[in-house]
Amino acid sequence: MDHICLTIPVLPGSGAAARSFMGELDSTRREDYADSEQRIGIEKELWFISGLGEQEMLVAYMEAGDFGRALGLFSSSREPFDMWFKEQLANVTGLDLNDPPEMQLPELMSHYDATASVAGAAQTQ
Repeated sequence: MDHICLTIPVLPGSGAAARSFMGELDSTRREDYADSEQRIGIEKELWFISGLGEQEMLVAYMEAGDFGRALGLFSSSREPFDMWFKEQLANVTGLDLNDPPEMQLPELMSHYDATASVAGAAQTQ
């Protein structure tokens, strides 16, 4: 399982638009969002907005069996919801996921999962 956390700077003056975009994912676009995530293989996705002084950042946490594959599928997708999502993200961050930049994914340094710890303890007894 890939665990991915990305930070994406929000363009100056676009904080309200970023919040509106994220709000649509949990309301009017919820069903389409779920369909998209299932189609590309994302099992969990959480979005946060964080302020660093005057700079706001979108912080995304994702879990997928193969995140690289999921990102490739999403980037090449021309499904209406996926195109809308990529347009909204580009509008508030400048990041174009139709043609994502070369990037090295963040390195997972530590991971704790209470259910895995309980299951592991039960197996050793």
